[in-house]
Amino acid sequence: MKTRIKKLFLLAIILLTPNLVQAESACSYGEQAELNDIVANVKVSYEVVDIYNGKVYDVDNPNADGTFPEVEHYIKGFNISILNITNDIYIKVSNNKNKEVKTFYYADTVEGTATFQTTEVEELITYKIEVYANKYSCIGEKFRELSITTPLYNNYSERLDCKDNTDFYYCQEFIPSENISYNEFKTKINEYKTQKAEEEENRKEENKSFLEKLKEFYNNYTTIIYTMVAVIIVAGVATTVILVKKKRSRVL
Repeated sequence: MKTRIKKLFLLAIILLTPNLVQAESACSYGEQAELNDIVANVKVSYEVVDIYNGKVYDVDNPNADGTFPEVEHYIKGFNISILNITNDIYIKVSNNKNKEVKTFYYADTVEGTATFQTTEVEELITYKIEVYANKYSCIGEKFRELSITTPLYNNYSERLDCKDNTDFYYCQEFIPSENISYNEFKTKINEYKTQKAEEEENRKEENKSFLEKLKEFYNNYTTIIYTMVAVIIVAGVATTVILVKKKRSRVL
């Protein structure tokens, strides 16, 4: 029984111990510790950008001769940036949509930051970033894995319903979840509009109530208010007269 408890205790320790270094690595523990410190600094982020997509004819603004001018065309996309890459590591990037794999070494970066663009905005894409050692005897060993999911472009954001309701979740340009059907959208935005109108009406009622209370207070205590104002004015005049007399007496 005691032996079984000891085994369970040892197993718990093993399971709860953080995996900070590579198991069965070709590098020493000291080298692994150094590489773990480096890979821990690797970060990934994205930003929405307009990506150049060639030229198109502007059919909405024809020239005087009836022809259409060419204009530069941009589409929405993302800049995905991987930060803090050093000479001691390299990065492999893959995604859940296709088999494309991008590899970045420090030489491929701008001061340690590797950036690539994507125009995949019609669905949620998850990018997997794997960090590998690029020094010592464990070159090619994976030391860390992280991921990032780019949001979905929301076509409903272009609808007139969203013009005055930009705070509504399904009116945002990009959303981090799958979209809903048009019928669901109409139901939800109508509910949002109703709630918004009710809140606005409540605010008006609160302001109206405050003004009414102020008016009621004035009507009920008009005499007292005028008396207090008169007392303050008389006190002020009396104080001024006294100060002037005292000043004159000192001069004489």
